[in-house]
Amino acid sequence: MTLLVRDDALRARSSVASAELAPLADGLSGELAPVLARDLYIPREKALLSREGGRCPRDGTTLAFDPFSPHRHRCPRCGEMYTGVLHDRFWVFWYQLWLAERAVHGAVLANLRCEESAGAFAARVLDRYVDQYLLYPNRDNVLGPTRPFFSTYLESIWLLNLCIATDLLERWRPEHVSLGARVRERIVEPSSALIGSYDEGASNRQVWNDAALLAASRLLDRSELGERALFGRSGITYHLANGLLADGTWYEGENYHLFAHRGLWYGVTIAETNDVELPGDLVGRFQEGFATPLLSALPDMTLPSRRDSQYAISLRQPRFAELCELGLARAAGDGDSRLRGALRRLYMDDVPRRETGRAQSTADVERNLPGTHLTRADLGWRSLLFARPTLPPLDSSSLGSVLLDAQGLAVFRRANERAYVALDFGASGGGHGHPDRLNMLLSDGPTRWLDDMGTGSYVDPSLHWYRSTLAHNAPLFNGYQQQRVDGELLAFEEQGDAGWVCARAIDLFPGVVAMRTLIVAEHYVLDELAWEGDKRGVMDLPIHIDAAAVAIRRSALNPLARLYENVAQLDDTLGALGEQRGRALAAHTTIRITARDGLRRLEGFLMASRPSILYRATAPGPPGKGRTPFLLIRIPTIGETAWVRTVWSWSDAVETIRLDPRGAFTTVELRDGSHDRLSHTMAGYRIDRIAEGATRTIQLGGLAKAEPVNGQSESHSAPPILAELTLGQPMVFDLAGDDYRRSEESWDESGRPRAQVRLVCEPNELMLDVAVYKTGELTFVPENAVNPYDNEHPDINGDGMQLYLVDQRGAGGWMFVPELDAAKKGRVRARVIDGSDLPRVQASWHPIEGGYAISIRLPFQSAQNPLSEIAVGLVVNEKPAGRERRRGQLVLGGARGEFVYLRGDREEHDRLPRFRIVK
Repeated sequence: MTLLVRDDALRARSSVASAELAPLADGLSGELAPVLARDLYIPREKALLSREGGRCPRDGTTLAFDPFSPHRHRCPRCGEMYTGVLHDRFWVFWYQLWLAERAVHGAVLANLRCEESAGAFAARVLDRYVDQYLLYPNRDNVLGPTRPFFSTYLESIWLLNLCIATDLLERWRPEHVSLGARVRERIVEPSSALIGSYDEGASNRQVWNDAALLAASRLLDRSELGERALFGRSGITYHLANGLLADGTWYEGENYHLFAHRGLWYGVTIAETNDVELPGDLVGRFQEGFATPLLSALPDMTLPSRRDSQYAISLRQPRFAELCELGLARAAGDGDSRLRGALRRLYMDDVPRRETGRAQSTADVERNLPGTHLTRADLGWRSLLFARPTLPPLDSSSLGSVLLDAQGLAVFRRANERAYVALDFGASGGGHGHPDRLNMLLSDGPTRWLDDMGTGSYVDPSLHWYRSTLAHNAPLFNGYQQQRVDGELLAFEEQGDAGWVCARAIDLFPGVVAMRTLIVAEHYVLDELAWEGDKRGVMDLPIHIDAAAVAIRRSALNPLARLYENVAQLDDTLGALGEQRGRALAAHTTIRITARDGLRRLEGFLMASRPSILYRATAPGPPGKGRTPFLLIRIPTIGETAWVRTVWSWSDAVETIRLDPRGAFTTVELRDGSHDRLSHTMAGYRIDRIAEGATRTIQLGGLAKAEPVNGQSESHSAPPILAELTLGQPMVFDLAGDDYRRSEESWDESGRPRAQVRLVCEPNELMLDVAVYKTGELTFVPENAVNPYDNEHPDINGDGMQLYLVDQRGAGGWMFVPELDAAKKGRVRARVIDGSDLPRVQASWHPIEGGYAISIRLPFQSAQNPLSEIAVGLVVNEKPAGRERRRGQLVLGGARGEFVYLRGDREEHDRLPRFRIVK
């Protein structure tokens, strides 16, 4: 039985570990020594995810992980030490992964260096887990069933490490075969069954579920399990073909690329080691994936914080060097020059040496640290088994400008790659994507002028701000978050120091088409956003820059300014904005914006085709940085094409900009007396450079066929079949087994909860009478409750129900929670989930034998219009006493095979049951 490496290759690596890679082996052995010197500790409690656990309450910083300190946790920023159960149980999450990886270290060192104590330690870890694993409860999880953790994918990473350790130990000492048999029976078999019960489809997490199941299939000698993990509907080959896009990037962006690609590495390596042939084109796409996350790197060697990414992740960390090393190990000859160039910077740049974090590494779940100088001795155990003994010449190479066409990201680099301009236009990014199509980024060296802030904590309410359109340099229409659509590339070309990209997005708001064009010259970029809608509306463009000065000519102010100032306020449904000040401007007004960061300076010149309002406001800045000022321009439109143009200069080369009377071209006047005239043409884009009476014309082409980017979209069940709802005649629905959306326990295991729903549409109101039957006591959440676990409303973690209505006026939703207080007998707390201008609902409740009943009355004017169509959704939450989170939901319209995790109080409107109202 073999997982990652064959016996002959394993023997050959012994000499490498004693020679070329001896410093790496010495480092891993030295880090294991203090672990061996202590008593082995196995936690008895499962890990818990909470809002407080593992974070500094002062600044939100993730607390440092010390594997030898289960009850005292230090903030690396302020130095404060924290204690408490929530911190301790979050520490357990890191520790379980850390310990599983240490077992792999011990097994690797036993095989390659004959370190008896390391091998004995790995065996003790497995032996103790054999006794403990089934004692962890599979309940109160956040994302999928699991025993030691709170999410399935974490157990998958843990199990994968234990499988590798078991494989290596059995090959090191035959006497460990009996231990391996107990590991298979008490850990691998039940854990793989649990993991296999929860399929996450296209998620990066499913890659790890597949890798764990593939490893388990080898240990259990179950070929059908391996076939499913490799070739199933969401197996490794599915992710190679669909998760990795045609350009080799993972559809959820750089941060999740690195995580998913490591999982794919395990899957591909196990398959190839066991002579399973994978499609050549998919293996080629996987190989390209070693280099692609490096191509969008910012000038300071950090990743852009696109989508659900931590902020400013440094590439100068061991896992990035190992990514390059493993990619070179798979390639012929000298390998990919992009990987060699990255390693040259990581190994040879003169940067300070800091803590690498390897001694505290937690398997394949990243802990991001500040960048540090690296050597090959800082790599991990995978490099000890697979990296080349010696590297090819590490030639310096520039990244230059890059188009990742399938990902939908265009990057331009100028000023010896110190200046960085990017347009993020394409794949929406699935569940980890943000509503930020046509987002612009601009950096100058370490200064991130127009930035993407990524995402902070998943369990903090700030998550909703970071996942909003306003938190990006991207357009917002009519106050609504952008719809989840992919953008389309219209053109891209680079000619020397001049280049351009043009992209569009359709239906960011229904009926709106938006196009953004960047013209990148040697010293500046012209940014043009144009849009057209079929009705009156408003466009808001955030500009996330802390402006030191904003200059506006008084003569250019909008004559209606007095009507706007101190009256018009930005919509703030997220409660994130503050200190708003607005200034009304006439069309074609030039606004000069200056920003400073130390000796660096950015000059901007902005104008719009229509009268507008320029706001200065504050909002949360990058996670952990506090509130930050930013600008926003609001432009009302009446259905015509409108635009806003901005020129940004990072070298103080631009004097001003001018517009011809028809707006057909923009002139950029430079301080040296020359000027550039820029305009769209039928063939692309034209730049006329005029200096000392001579004109040089640059014609940029590169027109692309406008096709949607091959991104991922979230899958739903098909919308329920339309039924007729006759006025005055009730429809009755019995919700039971196939209508139950489960967590860890099935409908049967949950005591078979059920509900009867009676729906009546009268001429002036919609009436719902719902009777809920369940076992155990009722667990209605009190009005002032606090959710200590995540950023969802506390109402969801108790009995109650959610109602959704979509009609001709729009969409809305309510949460209904009965009050148990005797003084509020029969009262139901109704909370609006989403929607505006919603009718006032009336609701009451009373206990019934085996449960409770709620009556809801909703004013419904559109019912007076026969043959109108509506969608009505009802979700009944179910939670027994003794749980931290709800157990499941009964769903009108059915929920066969669905899980309740991460749904909060949200339902997709296009999956709600639809009805046609008839007389």
